[in-house]
Amino acid sequence: MPNPPPTDTILRATRGSTQAFREVVEWLQPYAYSVAYRFTGDADDAQDIVQEAFVRLWRHLPDYRPEVKLTTWLYRIVVNLCFDFLKSRHRRQQKNRVGLADGHGIPDLSSPEKDLQQRELLQSVHRACETLPPKQRAVFILRDLEGLSAQEACEALSMDAGTLKSNLFYARRQVGEKLRAFYQDNTNHFSL
Repeated sequence: MPNPPPTDTILRATRGSTQAFREVVEWLQPYAYSVAYRFTGDADDAQDIVQEAFVRLWRHLPDYRPEVKLTTWLYRIVVNLCFDFLKSRHRRQQKNRVGLADGHGIPDLSSPEKDLQQRELLQSVHRACETLPPKQRAVFILRDLEGLSAQEACEALSMDAGTLKSNLFYARRQVGEKLRAFYQDNTNHFSL
């Protein structure tokens, strides 16, 4: 989870300063995009969601309460938009997409073999994540892929700790099963 923008910047933005809001957007956009991309798997869709999230944030910024972290509020907006996106995408015919080969979230590794292994693992995790029900997907993305604390994820998802823990347990189990199946299939394929 990112460190929040300086408090004075947030307060200036709540009072209508477009420059302060621009700083907030620059500060938080990479994190909002990361969450949206992990949900959608598509750069254009993720960018659309992030843009809409910041429009909503700007529109409702005068209602901001300092006792709630701005990052948590933004994550909640992004996740809700992602849920809406997934519902609408489910109703439409699933479009083909390139996948994760563009390198989002992949660290720069020293050898081509390690880089290929890391890409394959990340693609497998994302494919497994796409099969999760929306709540499990949200919990898995925020806790395991984005690294939010349990409390931050609970706040972002408006979920109690027990529900979060249960969803995370089942999400991890399903992702683990998918990864085991994927790697068993690939091991069997290469051993022939």
